[in-house]
Amino acid sequence: IPNAFTPNGDGINDTWSILNIDEYPNCTVNIYNRWGQSVFSSIGYGKSWGGVYRGTILPVSTYYYVIDLKNGSKPYSGSITIIR
Repeated sequence: IPNAFTPNGDGINDTWSILNIDEYPNCTVNIYNRWGQSVFSSIGYGKSWGGVYRGTILPVSTYYYVIDLKNGSKPYSGSITIIR
């Protein structure tokens, strides 16, 4: 799971792409800011997150994710940094 991405519009690393997550169509992906506010939530991960919350570009910062594959394994958690 990548720990950083650069959503600056140059077409390179503009979204948080998670390799092979499409193999878990019922997974949940949740991303929170440093205060614990949800900034992204999905069931499945059909479209990669681009560092946007309610149409607003999020600032450079570290965010925190919880990914539950819904296959009986322990959820994955960690940090993701937006770099511009």
